[in-house]
Amino acid sequence: MKMMRLMSLSILTVALLCLGQTVTAQDKPIEIVFSTYMPTSYPYLVQPLQDFITYVEKETGGKVKFKFFHSGQLYKGKEEFAALERGDIDMAAPNDLYLTGIIPNTGISNLPFLWETPASMQKSLDAGLWDLGINQKFEEHNVKVLGTAAGGPYQIYSKGFEVKLPADFKGQKWAVSGSTASKAVELMEGSPTTMSSGELYLALQRGTINGTTRPLITGLGRKLYEVVDNLAVTNMAYFTCVLAINKSKWESLPKDVQEVMIEGGKKRDQQQLMMLEEFMADAVNQYKEKGVNVHISSPEELAKFKEVMIPVHEWWLTKVPDGKKYLDFIAQNK
Repeated sequence: MKMMRLMSLSILTVALLCLGQTVTAQDKPIEIVFSTYMPTSYPYLVQPLQDFITYVEKETGGKVKFKFFHSGQLYKGKEEFAALERGDIDMAAPNDLYLTGIIPNTGISNLPFLWETPASMQKSLDAGLWDLGINQKFEEHNVKVLGTAAGGPYQIYSKGFEVKLPADFKGQKWAVSGSTASKAVELMEGSPTTMSSGELYLALQRGTINGTTRPLITGLGRKLYEVVDNLAVTNMAYFTCVLAINKSKWESLPKDVQEVMIEGGKKRDQQQLMMLEEFMADAVNQYKEKGVNVHISSPEELAKFKEVMIPVHEWWLTKVPDGKKYLDFIAQNK
């Protein structure tokens, strides 16, 4: 009997140990690796991501824990989407400028003079612009979109001349960031060349180029105010910042966690818009303080630009056969 009791106690001990291991395994937080190439010096782009992480961790009661890598610590901008698709990272916030070769429809944000303000662009996004097919294309690449936010408009920097109308582009050398901007500059009879933001300062200083189209945050971050005379605020074109998660990782998450992350994604989109608008107002003042002549384009001047840009939209439609539904949707939701 004594032997039987000892055996029963041993079995009970093993069972309790196994149960303890099961509970421990269940209590272990879900780890999510979040990578962004963006530096913390881009506050309106990075802070909303950090606040999204804080929100999800808090609202899930610690069920989810993030490992956050910024400033390209894991992957550069052009590498992020492929890493996300493979599952090498769980989440990222890719820039659509790096995605147009993979999902051409995302180039809708780059079309010139389509939106007048970041708020009008965000209105189109919130109304479901990407639900017309872009989100579905992402899922074909094993990526789930949780949010899409206006990343900021491109403005016009120039050295030695002021830009108020399309004719002011004529005969000047321009640095651009993609094929859509290149088409736009060509239509205005300027000479475009694709150039990374890191090359702009020296190129402007040496006269290799006379101007560039870039967001305000690039001009401040790259100190372009030291090598340009003029800034035209036109909201010429935009980029979007996508909040995305590897689809396989997404499908492995409990339903309650998914719901929290979807809500967190919406909050992140709105926070980024708010911070972007605040940043733009402050940035314009900073350029003025640094001696740059700032011209805020009038509605009449913008109308002239829009008229000249019609062929760029037509060219884009040859690249994106179903693109008209996006343009129609924006016309009704901005």
